[in-house]
Amino acid sequence: MRFEVLAAFAVGALLPILETARRGLAYWTVNVSTMLEDYVAGGLLLAGAFAATRSKAYALPLLLAGWGYVTGMMGSSLWYQVEDTVRGVTREPRNAVVLGFKAALWATCVISLVSCVRRATPKPGQREPS
Repeated sequence: MRFEVLAAFAVGALLPILETARRGLAYWTVNVSTMLEDYVAGGLLLAGAFAATRSKAYALPLLLAGWGYVTGMMGSSLWYQVEDTVRGVTREPRNAVVLGFKAALWATCVISLVSCVRRATPKPGQREPS
């Protein structure tokens, strides 16, 4: 199985689990958009991963959409965390751990997105990928 599919299973499951563990279920009443974006991102990645394991025609576009969404989401989250850390205004009790997880997650997203884009881009003289 390709890296971006395995990573989609892992990241797709971990995003909502880790966000819920980090903030708690009660955070849904505080900031629903923060929680919802992780659940939507996880759902997109899991849908793409399951479609890929079943060799569905829509698997690659779904993985591209999922990895694009998650890479953008994690990019902004990582940069805000870095900025808060540099300024010394972090509100995270375990900031270094959160920052490390976000950096590793963002790197996984970038690698997976690039891999999907490379798979979706036909080589010169080659037909569209299936």
